[in-house]
Amino acid sequence: KPASTTQVIAYKFVEVLEESGMPNGVVSFLPGSGAEIGDYIVNHPKIRFISFTGSKEVGISIYEKAAKVQKGQIWLKRVIAEMGGKDAIIVDSDADLDLAADSIVKSAFGFSGQKCSACSRAIIHQDVYDQVVAKMIKITNSLKVGNPEDKDSFVGPVNDKKAFEKITSYFDIGKKEGKCVAGGKADASTGYFIEPTIFIDLSPTSVLMQEEIFGPILAVCKVKSFDEAIEVANNTEYGLTGAVISRNRMHLEQARREFHVGNLYLNRKCTGAIVGYQPFGGFNLSGTDSKAGGPDYLVLHMQGKSVSEAL
Repeated sequence: KPASTTQVIAYKFVEVLEESGMPNGVVSFLPGSGAEIGDYIVNHPKIRFISFTGSKEVGISIYEKAAKVQKGQIWLKRVIAEMGGKDAIIVDSDADLDLAADSIVKSAFGFSGQKCSACSRAIIHQDVYDQVVAKMIKITNSLKVGNPEDKDSFVGPVNDKKAFEKITSYFDIGKKEGKCVAGGKADASTGYFIEPTIFIDLSPTSVLMQEEIFGPILAVCKVKSFDEAIEVANNTEYGLTGAVISRNRMHLEQARREFHVGNLYLNRKCTGAIVGYQPFGGFNLSGTDSKAGGPDYLVLHMQGKSVSEAL
């Protein structure tokens, strides 16, 4: 059951599966609204297993509904949920600053920020804060916003009018909480285009540093130490992806232990997990930490049974 806004591409995917030789009926294609079709499926007593990718709010609703045992249901429904994120990249005082700026910008604005793994927070040590911000602004201003069919375009339109209105509503919030140093404009005349936007000098508890926006808006804050950076990074209800840019081996090892995300990247961007190499999934309100693409993932789709025979 695809999202209401992705029905065509989902149908094309089912066509490819059938062309590859998959028997008809193995996968059923059920387009429609979540309220009309999704709730019916989740509540149905014959459903055993639910795998969901989407927003935190819908994921929580599915989790609650699935927990209720319906009349005629003789099992507990299993739920895999991959929800949102408020992913951060930490920049240490001794970091490669060019790598840091490039990693942040590419992670924040690829796919117009419409990825649960996108970098929506940059947490930068005060010693290199101004330098990294300047480099990020320069890279961001060089990005072309336009038709994604144009190979030179880096930032395409956002998904639909609803997403456009939600994302742009954060412009005024950001201007009150911090300072806009790049982007900050939008144009829906030929498509739902939003400039890649950077807000700096934000408080770790500000709206822009806490709420998932799911669009091309980056929130930036300054910290005095690496310990404070870890504390700020963990200070959300999410736990999906994160990255640390540092030359300090002790700090990288500290991040392994204390940066609480499902997918942690060291000295690289926080997006682009490769199936088979970086099993993907988060915890807290980012999901059930089910690790898609990993060796344990398929086991969650099966029912275990042990058999012993005395000989």
